[in-house]
Amino acid sequence: MNRDPSRQASGLFWFGLAGLAGALLTGLGEGLLQLVPNGDFADPTYGYFRDISPPRLALGHWIAVIAAPLYLPGYWHLTGRLLPHHPKARFIVFALMTWALILAFIWIGQRAILAHTVHAIAEGDSAASLLEAQTSLHEPLVNALRLAILGFSLLWIGLIATGRSTYPRWMALFSPGLMLGLIFLTWLAATGIGWLVLPTAMNTAHAVVFALSLTASHKGPKP
Repeated sequence: MNRDPSRQASGLFWFGLAGLAGALLTGLGEGLLQLVPNGDFADPTYGYFRDISPPRLALGHWIAVIAAPLYLPGYWHLTGRLLPHHPKARFIVFALMTWALILAFIWIGQRAILAHTVHAIAEGDSAASLLEAQTSLHEPLVNALRLAILGFSLLWIGLIATGRSTYPRWMALFSPGLMLGLIFLTWLAATGIGWLVLPTAMNTAHAVVFALSLTASHKGPKP
């Protein structure tokens, strides 16, 4: 039985809109969790957390953890436009990204705990060794997501550049990995403004990708 292409496109649009909402709201939460003017975000002891009040940490935590799962329908949208004629390949890519995103959800849920530990160390109520132990269990989660984003971005560029997706070819320039790289380069080259985007880098990159995906014209892919 043939599926109605217009209904499929409509469904994908709403999934993409959910992904965009997830990126924006998770970015808001992550900004509340760790955005500090001119903060040293490369500090392995997370010193910038000392400038963020516990009520702000709690608000950022709950916004981020509630909104982050909206990335899942967002990636169903992206994979649907990327691999429209290959449902099995689409499912495999979506499953791999779901695995990486779940690790990232755990990571974002632990940020407030790290921040409270930093506060406790500053007040003499905890030991630095506790923070080191938490960091060793915490940071590998987001590194797994970064590797998954790299692989997804290579697939993104290859499929779009060769005309095998429903995206126009110029969308190959706007992979999540390239957007993320531009944000990190901005932070390294212009720290005066880079601090505004680095704490929410993953969400900012995805907000751009989802917004462009929702507005980019559909074209007939090569089967």
